Amino acid sequence: MNAIKKLFIAVIGGLLISFGCNSAVNATETVNLEDLSEIISSETDEDAASSEMMENELSDEDILPEDLLDTDEYEIYVDEQGQVYYIKKEPAVYETDGQETEDSEESGKSKSTKKKEEPSYSESDLRLLACLVYAEAGNQSYEGMLAVANVVLNRVKSPIFAHVNTIKEAIFDNKWGVQFTVTIKSSKTGKSMLDRALECYDTGVFPGKNPEAERKCMNRAIKAAKAALSGENNISDFLYFRLNNSKASTIKKKYQYIIIGDHIFYRTK
Repeated sequence: MNAIKKLFIAVIGGLLISFGCNSAVNATETVNLEDLSEIISSETDEDAASSEMMENELSDEDILPEDLLDTDEYEIYVDEQGQVYYIKKEPAVYETDGQETEDSEESGKSKSTKKKEEPSYSESDLRLLACLVYAEAGNQSYEGMLAVANVVLNRVKSPIFAHVNTIKEAIFDNKWGVQFTVTIKSSKTGKSMLDRALECYDTGVFPGKNPEAERKCMNRAIKAAKAALSGENNISDFLYFRLNNSKASTIKKKYQYIIIGDHIFYRTK
């Protein structure tokens, strides 16, 4: 009897233990699934909130309505993730005469242009100097013509020729004798070589055997005279010149000189 009771109690106990374990396992699984559901629901809510926050931030800070966007002031940039940025443009900078200037309200206005500098010499000075150069060096190169023009101008500025103050005075100077032989008048025609050159300059007519060549020489003489009057100088402060022939040997021994074409240019002091 006692053995039967013990067996019955053992069976009942085993059943109860088995039922209790199954209930515990089921309860644990139930709790875990509920927690997981809550976690998933929570993460979904957080993602939705985060997405809504990002949309609000982009709407409030980064996205400008197209009808309010000043395309002259902003440029649009889209990155690889599709994010849109509106970047304010830097003002354009220009370089003018070595100085930088930014865009301003006056940028649309026409820029002022420099006034063309007026020549510092008169037409009469140009006419006389160009014709002297033509008469003295009409068959020489431009450099030779420029050198002759500078001899005249150097005399106007030199204290050695203090008695002359103008181009005309320097050309017709005869204080120590005739300075430029082309000013000597012919006893037959009553005209000097300079006079004939002045007539060609004024009329544009060249009566020689090759008028076209003479016209080109006159144009070159005018160019050289203009350059000298504007400050171009290829002989420094030399005051004299003559043909570079056998009679120039003394000059070469005594003075500083340079030779350009058929002429030798020098100074005595």
